[in-house]
Amino acid sequence: MKIAIVGAGVNGLATAHELLLAGHDVTVFERHATAAEAGSFAPAGLLHAAWALAWAEPQTRLHLPWSAQGAALRWRPQAGWAGWAWRRRWRSATRRRPAPARQALADLLALGQERHADLTTELELDHDRSDGLLVLASDERRFAQAAARAIGLREMGLAVRAVSAEEARTIEPALNPSAPLAGAVHLAGPAVANCREWTLLLRQALMRGGGRFVARQPIAALEPHDGSIDVVAPDGERETFGAAVVCAGVDAIPLLQGLGLRSPFAVWWSHSLSAPMREPVDAPQSGVLDLQSGVTVTRLGHRVRASGGWDLGGDAGPAEKAAIARLAQTASLWFPAAARLGGTQSALQSWRGAVLASPDGLPLVGASRVPGVWLNIAHGPLGWALACGAAHHLAQTITDEGASSISSALSPARLGL
Repeated sequence: MKIAIVGAGVNGLATAHELLLAGHDVTVFERHATAAEAGSFAPAGLLHAAWALAWAEPQTRLHLPWSAQGAALRWRPQAGWAGWAWRRRWRSATRRRPAPARQALADLLALGQERHADLTTELELDHDRSDGLLVLASDERRFAQAAARAIGLREMGLAVRAVSAEEARTIEPALNPSAPLAGAVHLAGPAVANCREWTLLLRQALMRGGGRFVARQPIAALEPHDGSIDVVAPDGERETFGAAVVCAGVDAIPLLQGLGLRSPFAVWWSHSLSAPMREPVDAPQSGVLDLQSGVTVTRLGHRVRASGGWDLGGDAGPAEKAAIARLAQTASLWFPAAARLGGTQSALQSWRGAVLASPDGLPLVGASRVPGVWLNIAHGPLGWALACGAAHHLAQTITDEGASSISSALSPARLGL
């Protein structure tokens, strides 16, 4: 089948490649000049399933606009009262997530880790990556909570264990000895990888394999007719496909509305700061998550990246200086000599990115109620961790038209889409 993919972030490219492997004729449309220019550009790079299940989403309590960014979601005035109501719905759904949905998410994450490893090996995608993540607790209360979560994750078969402060400093020798640390949870196995680098390499593999990539091509509309889908450009030019998969992140909202589908989503904004490594011995071996601030500090090749803080509401624009300063402060707290944070503007990379979040905190992976239109969107902060699993599952569903527990729990139909 001839299939259009709208959006060339990690979800779009992974979906396109899986469909190509399944024998479909694939075309990827991207409004930017190349792949991974929006939400996949500079995220933290975490993909461990235990992190995704236990610590990826912001805490359900709410920070007010004047609060410092932390591990909770911060409400911004631009979100309005509609954003406030959306957050209440999301908070309730997240706390009461049914067991089938939790299992579907865990299965998709496990599949994602497997597919990421397989594709990396088969396609020789040489990208920055490392094993192990430490979840750091600065006080006994947070450590007890994290250790309790570790028990549940271990019962699910994940390689997770609570460790003492001394053992944590052995795992990550460059941790600041004067930083307060009551203990940590260690997540073993593949945990950190460069999302943008991997996506760009996958784009090359897609084109080598016969896939088509159309850059600088925004999509104005998807128009179904007679069992096919027209992909319409802003100038009115159109191309007909047998099906279309929307993987466009926040850009999916106007496309869905044009199809008569409601948009129950919210946009979350986060920041990252990447800086050249000063000395490898002073940098993290892989990555750490500071539970108090919600900031992660990861090693990506010869750079150190600090990421964190989630805002509900806001407009597109440059990174906020206050948010970047907080990231630098946390990175310096745990690894004071790791990065050249005082470097030139060209050496430092600050980034503010958006993700699409659903009101139940789960992605939409499957057929929409518009024939021929499929969705792979709303991965929220789990985008990189879920990308390969969601893409593989969707490709199998499109090709075989089979149902599964994942299909039922994550179907767009649950939200009326």
